[in-house]
Amino acid sequence: MKQYTILFITEFSHEWNSGWWKKSGFELNGHKVIPFDPDAVQDPVDAVFRIIKDSKPDFILHSKDEFPPSIYREMRQFTKVIQWYPDPVIPDWLPPYVNEADVFLTMSEGLVTDFRKINPNSFWLTEAVAPSFFEIKEITESDVRAYSADVTFVGNLGSKPVYLPRRKYLQAVIKNGFHLKWWGQKIPRKFSTIPLLLGKLGRSYGGKFVWGEEHAKIARLSKIYLGFDARPRVCKSMSERLYIAVACGAFYMCQYVDGIEDIFMPDKEIVTFQTEEEMVEKIKYYIKNDDLRMTIARAGQERVLKEHTYEVRARQLIEIVEKALF
Repeated sequence: MKQYTILFITEFSHEWNSGWWKKSGFELNGHKVIPFDPDAVQDPVDAVFRIIKDSKPDFILHSKDEFPPSIYREMRQFTKVIQWYPDPVIPDWLPPYVNEADVFLTMSEGLVTDFRKINPNSFWLTEAVAPSFFEIKEITESDVRAYSADVTFVGNLGSKPVYLPRRKYLQAVIKNGFHLKWWGQKIPRKFSTIPLLLGKLGRSYGGKFVWGEEHAKIARLSKIYLGFDARPRVCKSMSERLYIAVACGAFYMCQYVDGIEDIFMPDKEIVTFQTEEEMVEKIKYYIKNDDLRMTIARAGQERVLKEHTYEVRARQLIEIVEKALF
């Protein structure tokens, strides 16, 4: 494989930003990656063009709307621009960016047809995990007390319509007598959320946003790790959280995402459900079958570590770009 110099424009302000994980995937394949966060410099436009002229990258990779579309159009006078978009929706601001990409990549296979109406060089590339960012050094007795649960959920339970069904599912978990813990951003404290915050779901909150080793410990110590993707009816629109949890050894049970069986074998590597009632019945079954849970979790973990790391994704991205452009 040819070794490329890649200017990677995305958010790098926090250790948990996925840009770091993707950057590591390219570097594990021998590519040189120049990370650039526009919010970290005073004059990002001037700074990025100086980098382009000095380093002469083989291509630029970016995620969202870090610069206006016109800036990416200008960048294309110097090199190729690749966009790897990480959300399963098409907001109004996105089409001009799709149009200004030499190659556009979406994490949702179900949106490829729509994107190709804007840019024929649009392809599907699902998310992944960077295992080295989720290594567990030690599990202490304190960790066991803090992170163990019958059922765990990591994610957002805010008031946006896309998140509200998650509350209903998790309340059903509690109602049926299972010990639930959930982790993520706090539910906003306002008048309308007081009953939720003071109720059993609010009291099941682990107390913080988690990532890295802490997230890995939660995945490992919970009997069942529940997953709810934002747009399950959009074919193969699985989030990074699926790959992270399974890579960390979780027994992963999720709301069915169209096409997910092409990625994992249901009931062999992960478990899926369609309805609240089916979720509860499967929790009741698997909570009693430790050996089966562990067998499924190990099989899923082996699949992810072999096929769904960012080291693998980097090679797939380069192959797509080379076929489309070079």
